[in-house]
Amino acid sequence: MKTFEQLVSEKFSIPVEEVRDELSSKDIPDWDSMNYLLFIADVEKEFSVSFSMDEVLGASTLGSIREALRAKGVEV
Repeated sequence: MKTFEQLVSEKFSIPVEEVRDELSSKDIPDWDSMNYLLFIADVEKEFSVSFSMDEVLGASTLGSIREALRAKGVEV
């Protein structure tokens, strides 16, 4: 099983050690709408969860995505 940090690193081409909760699309050059949706799909598959459209559209930072996972009972 991949970690949240590994998924971020793979999808957005940043080193695992640079993954921080406060990062947003403004900080990550590869975070465009398509890569974001692909990332969310990877996260849903890896952690066996499903996000609502409101959760997907409301997440503005990596931390907000992590919080949505925690709300679904995922330890990240």
